[in-house]
Amino acid sequence: MPVIPDLHAAFPTQRQPLSPVPVEPPQPPARDVVVEPCTCGHGPETHEHYRPGTDCGACGRATCGEYRRANSAWRRFMRSMGLGR
Repeated sequence: MPVIPDLHAAFPTQRQPLSPVPVEPPQPPARDVVVEPCTCGHGPETHEHYRPGTDCGACGRATCGEYRRANSAWRRFMRSMGLGR
């Protein structure tokens, strides 16, 4: 039976991390600014489809069934009266 001169040198050592783990995770990339958002917060292009309908492609039909401009004259009037958000 062969003799191993140094038993500890025969086993590999545990890997050390290459760089320290950051304390705080990096911030997500900035979102694009929506010029005329819907009340759901998505732009008009999200409400345009290759099929009939104006529901939001991100929210779905049950949440946002049609494009409603968030800053329309009617909504500004309702907010000035204290009736809208």
